[in-house]
Amino acid sequence: MESRIKIRGIFSTALTRLLLDCGYPIVDPSVKIRELFGLDCRDEPHDILIQDRENLQGILLSGQPEKICQFLTFLQERLTDAVLVDFDQSPNDESVARAVMEFPGASKKELDLIRGSVTPTLARHHLLRIVDSKALERAETSLARQPENQEILERKLFRETIVLPLEKNGIVRLEHVRPSGKSMRPREGVLTKLNSKGLVFKRFFSEGRYDGLDLPIQKGDYGLTTVEEGAWHIKHSYYDRNDRLIGEYYNVNTPVELYPYGARYLDLEVDVVRRTDGLPVLLDREKLALQVKSGCIGRMLETKAMDVANGILKELNARCSVPA
Repeated sequence: MESRIKIRGIFSTALTRLLLDCGYPIVDPSVKIRELFGLDCRDEPHDILIQDRENLQGILLSGQPEKICQFLTFLQERLTDAVLVDFDQSPNDESVARAVMEFPGASKKELDLIRGSVTPTLARHHLLRIVDSKALERAETSLARQPENQEILERKLFRETIVLPLEKNGIVRLEHVRPSGKSMRPREGVLTKLNSKGLVFKRFFSEGRYDGLDLPIQKGDYGLTTVEEGAWHIKHSYYDRNDRLIGEYYNVNTPVELYPYGARYLDLEVDVVRRTDGLPVLLDREKLALQVKSGCIGRMLETKAMDVANGILKELNARCSVPA
């Protein structure tokens, strides 16, 4: 018999649908879930408890270590970019384990679609539950009354909750999350372009060397970072004081999510770099392999990351082979 699951939090509807479809018993469902799915109270002990993470960017799981491990594999096989960011056993009781899972852009989108099969759901639902839950609830109430207005509601909500705050602020912050779940020091810059697809921002540098390019940073150098919603990479283009391109750095990551402060994604370790005087190079393949070996990143996500990296390499090599 599959593990009995108790679910609470913002992913409850989507996860309940997913788990019921795969034969998992749902126990002690909330009143809302009972109404949506026609479930009985079923007040039985659970094998695994699912709750929100504090930052709402995924879930916390607790239960027997073996059952938790099996369930983590299940999630990574069904949600493209679900990543295990922490796993530990209770120091007082080895029969209890706790796991932390991140749901980046692709997982949220997949869960949005699953939720939409149960109840009226707008695009970016789970992201907007983090950004502005009340505005989302108002919009989805309107959606339930007038489903033909879905695209209008989605555009309006996206503009009001994401685009307008970005325009007003004028400063972009990239939240670059490592597979450990920890965010690196945010990259910040001045917004230079913003539309419904993404944004571009500018950064100035003072000293040091360019990561991956093995070149020194000179006075007056600057960078333009291109961020596209849903893209599996971020592009950093570096220029000297005379606006001549120095090189490009492509960070491979989970699909970019736009937020009122800028963007968020989880780094997938591999990168592609190209100096203007050389051919493109793939970096850190072994780091991705280690994350897969540790169980943090699933095989499906590894394949996707390498497909993205190799696609960038192919495109850049084709560009280099074209005569000037």
